[in-house]
Amino acid sequence: MVGTMTRIVLFTETNSVFGDYFLTRLASHDDVTLAAVALRPSNVNTQGFVTAIEDLAPDFFIVANYQLRLGKKLLKVPRRDSINFHPSPLPRYAGLVPFYWMAENHETDGGVSAIRMTIGLDEGPLVAQQLLSLTGTESATEIRDLHFAASWRLFDLVLPTLLDGSYRTWDQDLSQRTYFGHPPVDNAETETDSHV
Repeated sequence: MVGTMTRIVLFTETNSVFGDYFLTRLASHDDVTLAAVALRPSNVNTQGFVTAIEDLAPDFFIVANYQLRLGKKLLKVPRRDSINFHPSPLPRYAGLVPFYWMAENHETDGGVSAIRMTIGLDEGPLVAQQLLSLTGTESATEIRDLHFAASWRLFDLVLPTLLDGSYRTWDQDLSQRTYFGHPPVDNAETETDSHV
């Protein structure tokens, strides 16, 4: 697998601070062909969109801050895998804006995760994870910045293992899962996290 170009489709939001790093790294990588960047079609699960992505013949989907749910047909498109980078210590803080909820809960045990995507939201097997210590007094913005930077470092560690096929997975302990949805509108941060 090393020495051949790996075709990747990146799913991220328009103007995403989180996703911009992934875009920049993938676009500059010698062994990667960035087949497409899916920013926000009205519906990613239409047969037309699925067919268009199939025509790109991707090896991987990389998901970094994407608000649309990828359905079963779309997740079957990549030849190798679909990997979501989620800035929380999954299975805890699955769902939207984990940094907001960590601040609300005065969390002291943070972390970032890379998971193989499944139909269940943030439920797939872990590919890699880095745990972070917090004081419990950080603001949502401070937690976001710490977790984004850690996610980017994690991506830099995971990408070579995707390209050479050496990555392994292990199941999340879903009995420890916590899931959080949208924060109250008047308290929400501007940058939200992928919920798939």
